[in-house]
Amino acid sequence: MLATSAGASTGPAPLRYSVAVEEGLDVDPAEFAKIVDQTLAHDRGWRSVGDHEFERVASGEEIRILLATPDTVDQLCAPLDTKGDVSCRNEDRVVINAKRWFFGAEPFQRPLREYRQYVINHETGHAFGYPHQSCPQPGTPAPVMLQQTLTMEGCSPNPWPADGPPH
Repeated sequence: MLATSAGASTGPAPLRYSVAVEEGLDVDPAEFAKIVDQTLAHDRGWRSVGDHEFERVASGEEIRILLATPDTVDQLCAPLDTKGDVSCRNEDRVVINAKRWFFGAEPFQRPLREYRQYVINHETGHAFGYPHQSCPQPGTPAPVMLQQTLTMEGCSPNPWPADGPPH
């Protein structure tokens, strides 16, 4: 089930992406797509730290952003062992774990909306080739590439690439 909309980016060649929700999840695909679109288009997102642009397409995507059940995440993320608990980027897929979409993560002590922005930005960052990062200094905003689902390492939660240390 693929949610689509029109809208093209200008500037450098945009990363073409599609958005989908696993069938059977109690999530409106259009609402999920709207959150993904708004997160990727946000001024504090990847556009501001690497001149990254995005274009959602119905086909011919470079990455597919998929909201999936923990079991499906395990399958699509293999050989990474997600233990049904985390999201991933594997090949041309950004796979968002529905468990996290619905409940967030204990270390990330902010509203669920912000956690959702974080997980979209974090996994999309992997699609751009950014590796995991550590907290540079306790009390500072976490780099978006810190695994904030698992630990904050003393940093404060941060969903945005532009609000953390340089990449």
